[in-house]
Amino acid sequence: MTVRGGIPFVVRDTAVTITGRVVNLPFLINSLHVRNKGAVVCRLYFTLADFTADENFIEIPVASTTYPYGEWSGPVETAMGPYENVYLRGVAGSANIELVAFQRRG
Repeated sequence: MTVRGGIPFVVRDTAVTITGRVVNLPFLINSLHVRNKGAVVCRLYFTLADFTADENFIEIPVASTTYPYGEWSGPVETAMGPYENVYLRGVAGSANIELVAFQRRG
């Protein structure tokens, strides 16, 4: 994972297919890294509306020769309101994930 700075917030959990999981971030972030530690693809949503409708998501792949670490990372800035949390859901079962968010400063 590339480090972009900021104070880290780490979540290790299982995102269940049917209900999914909201990740309540304790602060606004500037960078997000998600690693899929299991055998089920995981979807990452940035709004509750997208999570509910199961649209506009990023898929976190299972580790393979194509994606050796099974991860996704990017510059993600959250804002107060509908963009202050992220949401996770396994595609065909429970996805075991590791999420690291970095606090936005300044």
